[in-house]
Amino acid sequence: MKPYVFLQIISPEKTLFKGNVTVVRFPGKKAPFVVLKDHAPIMSLLEQGVISFEGEFGKKNIPVAGGFVQVKKNRVYACIDPIISDV
Repeated sequence: MKPYVFLQIISPEKTLFKGNVTVVRFPGKKAPFVVLKDHAPIMSLLEQGVISFEGEFGKKNIPVAGGFVQVKKNRVYACIDPIISDV
């Protein structure tokens, strides 16, 4: 069994991702950081950058303008302002 954490990424408009991942990388306000299974509890502000995560589905990236994240008991919740592309 792989070491999963539950990840949910939401914006004011919708849920952008909800599922199990093996690793997630965040653009933290003070420094980028990585969350793996059994990470210590943390709350952090996010700055503009990319949230990247991996799981059985492969790799995904979500560009963000900012937001915040909470990590607690292998559950990760990120509320973000997505970067909207005009293309």
